[in-house]
Amino acid sequence: MGKILCIVLCGLLLGGCAAGPVATPETAAPATAQTETQATPESATPEQAVTEALGAVKTRRLTVALNGCIAFEADSAGGSLKTAIAAAGMVEYLAGDFVPQDLAGETTAWQAALSKEDSATMDANWPGVYRCAQDICTDLSSQQELLDTAGVTTDFAAMDLTEVPARLDAMNTALTG
Repeated sequence: MGKILCIVLCGLLLGGCAAGPVATPETAAPATAQTETQATPESATPEQAVTEALGAVKTRRLTVALNGCIAFEADSAGGSLKTAIAAAGMVEYLAGDFVPQDLAGETTAWQAALSKEDSATMDANWPGVYRCAQDICTDLSSQQELLDTAGVTTDFAAMDLTEVPARLDAMNTALTG
């Protein structure tokens, strides 16, 4: 947890560094009651702020992984390679530390926000992505040639994939009902 906290805090610090130039006394706007009330509430502790920031990071990473599943049409040219790329990305994501506690709920929320067109694309693409991701976890050798051809360079054999199949199943249940 300390490692994750450190990563989130570093990200917040780096984000603040890139925010823009520091105001000088000559350029600083005077504080008003309105700007003071927009600040973080005093009741929010640093731990709560970190927890909220970490939650936002987890949701964003889930969104990126799921968006990879609708970035192509499975039955188009190169569809099997694109499916393998999306599956590899999903496995990498699900093997990481930034998976939300309520994975199924957040997956359902992501799906509910899709347009009708994107929802149809997900319905068409997900079964292939799900199968390929399962195979990466259970029988990597059967997928290695496809992954190599698709340009996936992740060393899945060196990763701890023990939790990924259950997480995939939770997402599958959320996405397919």
